[in-house]
Amino acid sequence: AARPPACARRRGADGGGMSSKPRIVAVVPCRGGSVGIPVKNIKPLLGRPLLDWCVRAAMDSGVFAEVYVSTDHPQIAKEAEQSGAKVFWRSAETATSQASTESAMVEFAEKLPDFDILCLIQATSPLVTPEDFVGALSEMQKQQADSLVTVVRAHRFLWKKNPSTGEAVAVNYEPLKRPRRQDWDGELIENGAFYYTRKAQWDKEHCRLGGKMALYEMAEHTLSEIDSLVDWQILEGLAATHGYFPATHNL
Repeated sequence: AARPPACARRRGADGGGMSSKPRIVAVVPCRGGSVGIPVKNIKPLLGRPLLDWCVRAAMDSGVFAEVYVSTDHPQIAKEAEQSGAKVFWRSAETATSQASTESAMVEFAEKLPDFDILCLIQATSPLVTPEDFVGALSEMQKQQADSLVTVVRAHRFLWKKNPSTGEAVAVNYEPLKRPRRQDWDGELIENGAFYYTRKAQWDKEHCRLGGKMALYEMAEHTLSEIDSLVDWQILEGLAATHGYFPATHNL
């Protein structure tokens, strides 16, 4: 017999119906043509390919029905499979340096639409843990949100410069009333680690965030992302202390 669509099997995923457990699918975009660090998604970080850090954390969280790596590169595909992920072969059009992440997500969701929640995971944020995926899903469900963004609380004073006059202006505090760190909640900054999007919201907007949004606050060290060799050096030190190390891995 033909397999019924996801919505028919799991109407409860978005409220009401047969089942309360949604089918959650993760996708990790990993194109081969990275500019700052060549083929950075499989460059070894403490002996493990970069993508392995987030893939193994996702796999071990128990949240996902399937974890995919979306790529156009054979070696990345090989490393993804060795980490336990499935491979989605993305088109050349969505793998250019000009293509948006959303375009890769659109292509993925059109080819593999059987999900209730889609999770975008970014390999450039390798300090994610299984507990982060679990905690974020719990917060999304608690808030009955359509999408969720991960954030980090940072105590940083922001400034901007008037392009016409050159004058400096404080953005998020009053210099004459400079707060102490312990008296200030700080700013919540998007860290880009991962995003949850319900299917109904995704089909409506084709954007990772929209509708009623929730946030999940991650540890301060997860603010770092890998976009340059300097970032890489910083993350090596952080990963040694804060990274997720699975009990077994295929290295």
